[in-house]
Amino acid sequence: MSNRRNDLHDHGNHKRERRRSISLWASIGAVILIILLIVWLTMADLWGDTDVAQFALPLANML
Repeated sequence: MSNRRNDLHDHGNHKRERRRSISLWASIGAVILIILLIVWLTMADLWGDTDVAQFALPLANML
């Protein structure tokens, strides 16, 4: 009976570790996306290409 109890305990730990791993990778992915967004906005600002409506309105008129 104690082996079964240990197996169940190990299974619970495995799920918990897996959840932490997924959470860690989700956090890393979110940080990378935020960094890319900041770089993208910075480059657009430096190039003077910050008027999103200028690009979006002609596309809306085509629909």
